[in-house]
Amino acid sequence: MENLKLDDFKNYKFISGLKLSPSGKNVAVVSRKATKDNDYNAVIYVDKGNGFIPLTNANGKASQFLWLDDETLLFSEVRDKADKEKIEKGHELTCFYSISINGGEAELAFRANAKITNAELLEGGKFLVSAAFDNSRPCLEGKSDAEAAELLREYKKQKAYQVIDELPFWFNARGFTSKKRNRLYLMSALGELTPITDPLTNVSGYKLSSCKKYAAYAGNIAPADMISLESNIHIVNLATLEENTALPEPKRIRAFDFWCEKIVVSYSEVGQRLHEHGPFYIADPANKKVTKLADFDLSIGSSGGTDSTMGGGTTDMVVSDKYYFTALCGYHADIFALDLNSGEIANTTNSKTNIHFFDMKGGRTTAGIMQSGRLLEIFEVDGESINKISSFNDEIHDTRKYSPPQHFVFEDSDGVEIDGWVIEPTDYKVGNKYPAILNIHGGPKAAYCESYFHEMQYLANHGYFVIFSNPRGGDGKGNEFADIRGQYGGVDYENLMQFVDECLKRYSGIDAERMGVMGGSYGGFMTNWVIGHTYRFKAAVTMRCISNWISFENVSDIGPYFGTDQMGDVSIWTDIDKLWHHSPLKYAPNVKTPCLVLHSDEDYRCWTPEALQWYTALKLHGVDTRMVLFHGENHELSRSGKPDNRVKRLEEITNWMDKYLK
Repeated sequence: MENLKLDDFKNYKFISGLKLSPSGKNVAVVSRKATKDNDYNAVIYVDKGNGFIPLTNANGKASQFLWLDDETLLFSEVRDKADKEKIEKGHELTCFYSISINGGEAELAFRANAKITNAELLEGGKFLVSAAFDNSRPCLEGKSDAEAAELLREYKKQKAYQVIDELPFWFNARGFTSKKRNRLYLMSALGELTPITDPLTNVSGYKLSSCKKYAAYAGNIAPADMISLESNIHIVNLATLEENTALPEPKRIRAFDFWCEKIVVSYSEVGQRLHEHGPFYIADPANKKVTKLADFDLSIGSSGGTDSTMGGGTTDMVVSDKYYFTALCGYHADIFALDLNSGEIANTTNSKTNIHFFDMKGGRTTAGIMQSGRLLEIFEVDGESINKISSFNDEIHDTRKYSPPQHFVFEDSDGVEIDGWVIEPTDYKVGNKYPAILNIHGGPKAAYCESYFHEMQYLANHGYFVIFSNPRGGDGKGNEFADIRGQYGGVDYENLMQFVDECLKRYSGIDAERMGVMGGSYGGFMTNWVIGHTYRFKAAVTMRCISNWISFENVSDIGPYFGTDQMGDVSIWTDIDKLWHHSPLKYAPNVKTPCLVLHSDEDYRCWTPEALQWYTALKLHGVDTRMVLFHGENHELSRSGKPDNRVKRLEEITNWMDKYLK
């Protein structure tokens, strides 16, 4: 077995988009893999019962697909040179191809003049689709080529300036968002589009009824020039386009789906904590009557953290009289079932794994699962029995060294149980001392688990102990555990320091004089906080961090509501002293730990000034500091950034830790 290499993730296949054929007979997924030109391909694979085989071009980007029948897929990809040139000129275009899973070439089915992000088959060969819509773009329908070219030339002039008249004004990975929406349409078999939603309504989520005659959606309703976290559930008759609402008033919608002529929905009341889970209800659109069905204290659709997945899949659906959904319980994600008649909720899988997505058709269930220490694969699910049916990433596990996370539990000062893990160096020898790195997760409402984590495994292969924990504030243990509003840098910091002490007690091979700390997003905030409050770490790496809650509130894409909520319902106008008290920047004069700052210039979640302020403050106070700013990357650099930039990021982390810990 060889040691894991820094860039081995370029050989991983990231599986997503799992869909069973209508009868459940066949399975299709999308596989993404890094390419030599510093990008990712997207290839559709199909399993007809004898293993997954590629259906589309190995170097293509066929990431969006649906089943037309048990043997035919419809997928979108830009293949024709003329189509590529048209898009380069500024036209919006999605090209759909059909292909038989039994062989033969893909054939062009139709083109649609929109950026379609998802499509679902209706009766009569029509489709329900979602598409990106920009209200500032000129309408090119019915225009001649010359007229369209002139309109696009005028439109391109707008790139010289940016009009901002909405809040939020940008969003991570999407850039400026003023007047840009996600819109629902009916699409004909010829690609003709009929709008369902208003041009200024932004659809955040939607469902198609089992009879395929109705669509339900939630989101910011027009004019929506300032974001609202509350929404009603709007139900559209797809034959008449008449619209009704399911709830008597807007709520903070968590999840929903059709159940016969009713809606199963989970929501929180207006004014409740941002991350608080609400009960399940049954809503009757006919009379707006809402009946509470069941309490549930876990996140719907969540799974444990990893840097080795890309894309997602279905995480909830109604089948017969049950609503199935994934949820993180502790540090495992399973499929739960809510009985829509009795309100009983059961963990149907108890898999002790992390189920990221699933599909159910024809009495069959398949799921995308990360077993402990393994990259995501597709499994056949039969109750609590799971059987692996894909082998996309077997080779990497068969040829590279792996050090399993060793789990333990400790109680904090309040008697709350905290999960922690230690990964030993892959070439660990009893009696030797090794440096250790504390890795802090983001969120804070996220959670580590035992899923495969390339970054951690590489550092273990490079001679480090890697230690990580789920302190208070995280996911998987209910509302009370997750609530650290107004307490950042308090109980969460205490949990982490107690965890480090526990690791030192339990693992004699950890050298207490050679410890580093690192984390991203909330983990970046906490890394900054840690080195401003203790000198026990000899090196730090802060990534996509928050350093100043005062500046964060009005520049982050989620700042106006997230910052206020997380600081305990205070803002810069109500208690600026509290925001400053919880800002790592306040404690920069205390820092002595050498710190590497990694950030992306299109990270609008934790915008670049958060990193620049921290870097400048440490430099001014004589701390050895280095900053690397990645151009064209966003908050997702470590998970879906350009392959070469992901290599550079991990290389910078390793070199910095080596410099001070080895």
